[in-house]
Amino acid sequence: MPMKLFKCDETIPEREKHIYIKEKGEDTTQFLPSAHVETIPGSLSERGCSYCGAKLVIGGVLKDTIQLIHGPVGCAYDTWHTKRYPSDNGNFQLKYVWSSDMKEQHVVFGGEKLLKKAMLEAFAEFPDIKRMMVYTTCSTALIGDDIKPVVKEVEKELGDVDIFTVECPGFAGVSQSKGHHVFNMGWMTDKVGTFEPEITSPYTINVIGDYNIQGDTFVMEKYMEKMGIQIIAHFTGNGTYDSLRGMHRAQLNVTNCARSAGYIANELKKKYGIPRIDVDTWGFDYAKEGLRKIGAFFGIEDRAEAVIAEEVAKYESKLAWYKERLAGKKVCIWTGGPRLWHWTKALEDDLGMHVVAMSSKFGHQEDFEKVIARGEEGTIYIDDGNELEFFEVLEMVQPDLVLTGPRVGALVKKLHLPYVNGHGYHNGPYMGFEGAVNMARDMYNAIYSPLMKLAKLDIRGEQMKTVITEEKRKLIESEVQQLKSVDITSTEPIAALESSKFDTQPLLLPADKPLHRESEVQQLKSVDITSTEPIAALESSKFDTQPLLLPADKPLHRESEVQQLKSVDITSTEPIAVLESSTFDTQALLLPANQPLPQWQQIGSNLFAFLEQLPKYLGRFSTEYQLPIICFATIIAATIAVKLVLAVLDVLNEIPQLNLVFELTGIGYISWFVFRYLLKASTRQELAAQISFIQKEIVEGQDS
Repeated sequence: MPMKLFKCDETIPEREKHIYIKEKGEDTTQFLPSAHVETIPGSLSERGCSYCGAKLVIGGVLKDTIQLIHGPVGCAYDTWHTKRYPSDNGNFQLKYVWSSDMKEQHVVFGGEKLLKKAMLEAFAEFPDIKRMMVYTTCSTALIGDDIKPVVKEVEKELGDVDIFTVECPGFAGVSQSKGHHVFNMGWMTDKVGTFEPEITSPYTINVIGDYNIQGDTFVMEKYMEKMGIQIIAHFTGNGTYDSLRGMHRAQLNVTNCARSAGYIANELKKKYGIPRIDVDTWGFDYAKEGLRKIGAFFGIEDRAEAVIAEEVAKYESKLAWYKERLAGKKVCIWTGGPRLWHWTKALEDDLGMHVVAMSSKFGHQEDFEKVIARGEEGTIYIDDGNELEFFEVLEMVQPDLVLTGPRVGALVKKLHLPYVNGHGYHNGPYMGFEGAVNMARDMYNAIYSPLMKLAKLDIRGEQMKTVITEEKRKLIESEVQQLKSVDITSTEPIAALESSKFDTQPLLLPADKPLHRESEVQQLKSVDITSTEPIAALESSKFDTQPLLLPADKPLHRESEVQQLKSVDITSTEPIAVLESSTFDTQALLLPANQPLPQWQQIGSNLFAFLEQLPKYLGRFSTEYQLPIICFATIIAATIAVKLVLAVLDVLNEIPQLNLVFELTGIGYISWFVFRYLLKASTRQELAAQISFIQKEIVEGQDS
């Protein structure tokens, strides 16, 4: 059965419909993975939201437009500067991000006033920018903010600005593909045909679905310029707001990313009769085919062939060098949608690589139909893959390289596999002839990186033991060398021991375990420190590495112990034998009680004593200064209460028409009071009697 249920998906068996393994002789149209459907609950999706598809992928690429996100600031931050979309005007679109910065109070009471304020502030801060796009988000869509009337108010107030609204909150569709569709259709309906571009060539095109990732658009512009073709609009790489309004004047729509921008190409054909051709611009053979299609449409095939010949002469030999080294390498492509079928044949035909697994985050079934038709037998195809499935696939296919985005790329690197950023590129551009060489270079560098080879090396197990043993041997040899220089006949034995590099930290012994120093020292008498095989002996010795603590009433007789060392034969040929049976503690012992404590111990003792007395100090302070403390606390509490009251009043003032309601209520009550008590003498007497009664109740404490 070609549809595959991975082991990690046993608890969500519905995932079987989304995974296909191509087999020989199958009608692939009968086994297309389910695609462009809601993510199954329990599966950790890598998809982006619909708002992201509109803002991050398409609108946010324009180089002369304020991109204002109406929602919490996180929606702006998470779609800002995350892709490498340069422009030729100093990368304006990468430098700034705009947000209405909604808070909880705006979610409760509405954010339309906040939106208008933010729009006016944005235009004021950038007086040279007269174009803006406003995006709704989940928060503003849920509370029902109507942004179009606000946009019309700002356009009327400022006069010379043009604003496009994109009403596509994150929850609107199953993936970011919904955002692509909403932006395409909205722009076609509201803006196309509202601007007349200047025509400078008899051959005009729109380049659709190219977002200038690391300069891809500049590569296409260079080719078109050499062929004498004018690009009316880039949708939307290095594009301008007004050029997109003039898309209706092009003679041909050249569509690159069909999934994100095919919608507007189709609508332009329906409304204006502009034909559409789809091109693959990644890879040598695809670049040739694309230029020939464009040249054939305008009848300038000779110009296309001239550009192809020039570019092939520059880059074919370089690509051949990488092909020799990349041929046979296995690669996974885990990207958005069309990149799967754009890159599959390019990698296999141009470089001789094998694409062994593919995963699409937002591709539709027609995308899978294209890529499966182009792919090899045995290749795994996954819709909306999750991390556990990626783990399982990597174990199955053992690829040499993964082409994916930064999120999955971080996971891949932890598995010590090389990856190349398939969304934002490593060192682009990747489009055209030059881009094919750049992409091959990045893949070669990733696969053959010495650092990646080191990362793959597992030094655990026997290798780890070897490393530890070698380090231990060096350490013990250095300690033995220190012992050789000890003068055991000195009349100042303590100085000799202090000069040695033994650990001088205090040693602790359990209270019920006496210290038998003399028996331990006796074992040293026959030590020969000239032995050539110290390691085995020291490794088997039973040195006590636990800290020892001498009882306070038991002084340490260092000198008497060291005197026992005077008879040690340092010329013996078997020094380690004694050390093997020795349990001599190599840690230093606490000094006798009459010796001064080290400085750090004195500081610790003082600190402990202070902390012990701290509750008494605090109790005494609170007793002596009880009244000032109460007064200070009362002032703080009163200040907080006033702040809370003012905050509540501010919130109430924000409620529309609430001030008018309070005023009308006050006027009504005053009118009632006048008519009830003040117009007649009898009612005035009744009022006076009630006041007298209240006075007696409160002041005199008497009943009437």
